[in-house]
Parts: sequence; structure tokens; C-alpha cells
Amino acid sequence: MNLGDYNVQYVNRSRPQLVHTPSKQSVTASDDYYSLASEGSSNDERNQAPRYQTPPTHLRSADVSRDALQSEAKESEATIPQIRPVKPRDPPDIPPPIDTSSDGIHKIKRKPVSSSSSEGTIVRRPVSESISPPTPGIDDTPYIRFAIDQLTRDEEVVGPREQGTGRETPGYPVDRIMPEQAPSYNLSKAQGQYPNPDRRRQDSSPSENVLLSIDPTHDGFKYPRLNFVPRALRILPLAILLLCCALIIAGLLFCAIYPTTHTGLWQYDGVGTARYFVFQYLPTIIASLVIIWTMAIQCAIHRISPFIVLASSRRTSNSGVLYDMTIFPTNYLIPNLTFFKNQEHLLGLCSIIFWLALFTVPLQSCLFQTRYYLSGSVWRWTAVQPVAWTLFALYLLLAIAIVLLVIRLAACKTGLKWDPVSLADLFCLFHKSNILTDFERSEVGVDRIRHLVVEKHLQLGYWGTSEHSMAAFYGVGEANAPVRRFSFDRGKMVPVTDLSRPEYDPEGQRPLHSSKFDTLQRDIHSPDVRYRWLPWFLREGVVTAWIITAIVLMIAFIVVSFVGHAVQRGFQPMLAAPTTAQGFSPANFLYSFIPSSIGMVLFLLWHPVDMYFRALQPFANLAHTRGCSAERSLLLDYTSRLPIEITIRAALERHFKVAWISFISILSITLPILAGGVFTAQFVADIDDVRMAADMPGYYALVVFVVIYALSTVVIWPGRNRELPHDISTVSHLISFVYQSPILIDAAFREPTSKVDLQTRLIGTLTGEKGRARYGFGVYAGRDGKDHLGIDQISRPGSGEMVITIGSSKR
Repeated sequence: MNLGDYNVQYVNRSRPQLVHTPSKQSVTASDDYYSLASEGSSNDERNQAPRYQTPPTHLRSADVSRDALQSEAKESEATIPQIRPVKPRDPPDIPPPIDTSSDGIHKIKRKPVSSSSSEGTIVRRPVSESISPPTPGIDDTPYIRFAIDQLTRDEEVVGPREQGTGRETPGYPVDRIMPEQAPSYNLSKAQGQYPNPDRRRQDSSPSENVLLSIDPTHDGFKYPRLNFVPRALRILPLAILLLCCALIIAGLLFCAIYPTTHTGLWQYDGVGTARYFVFQYLPTIIASLVIIWTMAIQCAIHRISPFIVLASSRRTSNSGVLYDMTIFPTNYLIPNLTFFKNQEHLLGLCSIIFWLALFTVPLQSCLFQTRYYLSGSVWRWTAVQPVAWTLFALYLLLAIAIVLLVIRLAACKTGLKWDPVSLADLFCLFHKSNILTDFERSEVGVDRIRHLVVEKHLQLGYWGTSEHSMAAFYGVGEANAPVRRFSFDRGKMVPVTDLSRPEYDPEGQRPLHSSKFDTLQRDIHSPDVRYRWLPWFLREGVVTAWIITAIVLMIAFIVVSFVGHAVQRGFQPMLAAPTTAQGFSPANFLYSFIPSSIGMVLFLLWHPVDMYFRALQPFANLAHTRGCSAERSLLLDYTSRLPIEITIRAALERHFKVAWISFISILSITLPILAGGVFTAQFVADIDDVRMAADMPGYYALVVFVVIYALSTVVIWPGRNRELPHDISTVSHLISFVYQSPILIDAAFREPTSKVDLQTRLIGTLTGEKGRARYGFGVYAGRDGKDHLGIDQISRPGSGEMVITIGSSKR
């Protein structure tokens, strides 16, 4: 059995010691250092392992330094300091005791050695004499493994060890210990059986053990087709919306053409009548319903667009979608241009058209005006020609966008089994991913590591490995890239870090500078880091300014409206009021378009608040010191709910703040509807002048909704439990909280066949004798044995409880 160039002398039972020989040659850690040779493995294969110059150890103990001086003085042999006599050696035919723990990890006890030397004697023997002859039928591999572990555990050599070669040495290819076999990892075939060293050596090569994109036979249950489309983006709802657009276009054509050959559309019968409602309020209501529908479509597009890019067949670097594309709309005031950045040009064009469609609401409020026809000496309603044709163009573009959206979704594979509406749906996609190392240290800020991540071509679909190509699993990964490998670090099994990062030693798998990790450990335990982020519009200073401004403007609006009866009596328009032959009146246009536009801005400003409160609610529940159940955290799907639906659902879940804010988001659409139709120019015969008169019932309703809107700004005070370390609007932001969490390897996330299957597993998950599992957001023990900040179960059998920070923060 080849031991390399190490001189293994006698090992003390209580304090084993090993000493290096002067040779500087060492076998790579990926091969013979940690190999578990099976019976029959040849020495020739071991001798073929590449050897490298290893720098001398700079940090040594006093004993080792004294030994080194003795070795230099007596250049012939390596010596070992004084050792105490130990008990006689066990008979050679007794195999080494092996403890098998409950989790399947084998713990090898030390092999007792003979004590042939007396106390105080320095043993000097050749290597050939110190090694006992092999005993037939007894495998000495566990003893050598123990000696090598003792040798490397206290080694303090830091820095790259491979010089003069361009090959990267893979990490320690330790088999991952999981409850059951998974095709993405190299698992032992049976408990207690050591894997073949040839197989281990082959797995450690990045060119061998890689993920392979496969297309299994679709049986409809185990491997369904990856073409799921959310309800709002299916053919039938889009066809209905397209039909509505066609009817609106036809109505606009009639309203624009008919008055040119006839005396208007309908006779005017005064303010506040049924005809007044039809011409002043109904068009804006129809436009508002279309806008709400398009917002639901945009929510669905944002939710699945990153996965559409990952599932596409384009062979380009696309890992940026995890960091750039938001999974829910964060702002409706400006169009989303990230689609163009990620080569989704049709979706980007649809996004711009949907944004232009927002102008249809204020334009519909000034579509119809009254005109005096001399031929009949009568006031009649007529259409404003410039506004009608502008609306015709906008709705035609909207219809084109719907058609383009149908074409884009029909011609692509979304890569989804079901709608990813919750945290659990997202975590399932990264259950066996080989890109989780890209998120190292990202829990305190994804932007910190964004520039360190090399652009990759990621895919979403079915995967196999070079060893298990037929055992398909589903998720996000990098094709033809190594699967996750694991290494021993000071007695702990940890995942191998990305070898492409320059701050890591490729052989020792240690950070060259540990200051970054030390900073991470300090940050995750700091309340200032844990509670440092909120959207800018929900921060204390902004919310305070918003509340004060809203209340002041509300008071000013009421005072101006009712002091002196200005609205009831009418006011001068300050612009020309007569209607031209094309139906355009400057005064009517100004007092319809501008108030409606202001109301539309208020409506759009509330939506980011609503959306972030929906998205933050699972984290608010997870921040409780006792945690919460899966259905109130990991399975919450508020961001995908429709306006009225979310209000009812949140109220039933006793999330009253979310329910009220979502209710205001839909109630605020009444502001542009009422503000655009409440004023109209009237000729007052008593004073022989034109006044801007108001529809008082509509105006009173407008005042009530303005007061409700202004006072509701007090409710948006977010509270401490909604503060997080960083944003949550992208996939990378959310995965940064679980990339080392044991939650990813829970049985609940192991290849669920359907959404119902996932929900059933999570709701039925038990934790020992404590009943159903509860989840929290705090500091947990990661799979690498280190502390991390994110989402996990509050407590796990055999590990400590999660630490949930509740200290004060400074902002």
C-alpha cells in the first residue's frame, strides 16, 4: 500500500502526531489523499497521480519545530518526540471498529498501535520497518485515511499549491449523504460500503461528472411537458381581451365618422343625467377595466419571463436574467426595458404598448363634448376627432400587442410545470441545481457578488448526469458543468467552492483571505444588516413625507372646493370654451384630461406599494420569533392574485394591512374616472357667461375617495417585520436566502409531481415530536456547517434552533 512520501511512525492513542519527511512531493488532494481504496486497487494507478511542489509549513507547533531542528541536525531520518507507552496492540485479525450513526455516516475509530518503546525513548526506524506487513483479508485503508486526516487537519499552508500546470485540481469528491439517492450526486450504492476509487477519481474530473440536458419520454405524470402558461396568458382570456379591443375600435370608428355626416351623436339633456353618465363616465370605466386586465397580464409576464429565457434554445449567456428581470411589476409609471436586454424583443414591445395604453383612461374622459348646432338650434353630444383617432391608434396597438403575445407564447416552451407564484414553487427549481455556489455570501447583498459571477448559459428543464443519464430530474442548472461536489474542511463535509474564483485555493479549498467570510459572519448577526432594506418609497422618511403631503393636499382640496361655494356656482375656465367643428373645446379638454391624468398618477403610485406589501407578507410572517407554518409563508401567493381576490384572501388570512392596501389599489381607479368627467363648460344665461360647472353627486363621491386615499397613506407604514437585508424582486434575491439552507434538500422539495403534491408535502411536514414544521427567517446552520442568514425550519432534529434577530436597527 503506497503511503506517498510520508513517514508514519507511532501514533499516540490520546494525541496522534505525524511528521513530514524532507520530501516536498505530495499527491493531489483529489486523488490519493482522500481516496478510500477498495480491495484490489493497484499501486500503479496511485503512482500515476501528478505530484506538485508543496511550500514548507510556516506555522508550526513547538513540538514540530523542535523535531525539524533535530531532523536538520541528523539528516538521515525523521524522528518523533517522546511518546508514552500505550496498551498492547490488538490482534491483527480483528477489523477496525466502525460506528454507524443514524444518518449513515461512518465514524472510524483510531487503530491501536503497539508500544514497543519505553517512555522517554526516541524511536528511529526506517519506514520499511515501521510499517507492519499487510494482513490477508484486512483492509488498512481506514487507518491510512485517519492518518491523512490528522496530517491535513492542522496544516496551515495557504495559497495555490499547483505550480507549473494549467490543470485545475478538483476538490475532495466526497459522496453526498442524503436520505435517498439523487441522480445529480455521486451516492454510494449501499450504506457502509466505500465507493470504488476508480469511480471516485473519475467523478472528480470536471469533464466527466457533469449535468446533461435531456428530454425524457413524457408520460404526463412523472415527466410532464414543460409548457405551462398562467391563466391570464392563455388563449381564451387573451382572445376575449382581443375581442373587447376590437369592439372598442369599432365604437371609436363609429363615433369618429358618424358626427361628420350628422348633427352630433345624441341630444344633450343637462348635467347629472343618464346621458351625461354615458358620455362622461362610461368610456373611462371601460378604459379602466381594460387597463386592470393588462396589469394582470403584465404580472403574469413578469412572473414567467425569466424562466422563458432559461428554457429557450438560444445558446447565449443568460444568467443575467436571475439578477435583472423582476418576477413582479415594481413600477407602472415607466415601461420595463429589461426584456430587450435579455433578447425578449416581443415581450419588450408588448411592455411598451401596455404602458402607452395607460393614456387611454385620461383620453377617454375627454372623448365627448357638447356642441351647439345652428341648423337645429340644439346642443348635442359629439366626439372630439383628434382624441377619437388617437384612441383608435392606441387600441389598435394594444390589439397588435395581444396578437404578438399569443404568437410568442405559442412558439416557445415556458419550461414550467406549474405557475411559480410562491417561494416554495421557486425553491423547487433549485433543489439539485449546480449553480448555487454563485450565490456565495449573497444573503447580505446580491449586488456584492453580481460582478463576481461569470456569465453562463443556464437552462430550465430536465437533467441527468454523465453517470445517471436516464434518471431525470427537473430544475435550473448549467449544462455540461460539474455537479456539486463536496469536500472535508476541518472535519466537516462542505460543498466545493467555484474553482474559477481567484480568492480560493483550488487544492486546499480554503479562502486565501478569510476576511470576507469573517465579515459575513459579523453581518448576518447584526440587526443593522438584518433590518436595513425597504423599498425607497416605504422608508420612514419617504412615508412620513407622503403622509404629510397627502393630508395637506386633501385639506387644501376640500377648502378650495367648498369655501365660497366655488364648485357649486361654477368658475371661469380661463380658456376658450366654444366647441370647434371637430368637437374640440380647449376648456373642456383641459378640465377633463388634466384631472383624470392626476388621478391616474395617484392610481399608479399606489400599485408598487400594494405589490411590495404582497411580496413582503411571507417574510413578515417568517420574522415572528416562533416562526409560522408553510401555508402562511412558503405557499403564500399574494403577488399573483387579482385585485378583488387578493383582498378577500388576505382578509381571511387575517393579513388586514395587505387586504386594505390591495383594496385601495383597486378603489383608487375611481379617481381618474370621476376627476375626468365631473367638470363641463356650461353657458349661464343669467350672467351671459360660460362657467365650468360640476356634477355635484360625482364631485361629492370624488371628495370621499380622495379623503380615503389620503388617510390610507397612514396604513402603509411598513413596520419592522417587513425589513430585510436586501431586495426581493428577482430570482437571485430570493435564492440568496436559501442557497445553503437545508430546506432545499428537504423531502418536500424532492421532485414533486404537481403543485398539489408540493402543497401536501409542505403542509404535512413533521419535525420530530413537535408536530408540523414551522419556518422562520434568521441565522441558521447551513449545509456547509457555517452560519447563514435566510429561510429554514425553526428547529431540526440534531441541530440547534434558528436565531431570529430582534434587536434595534439604525437608519
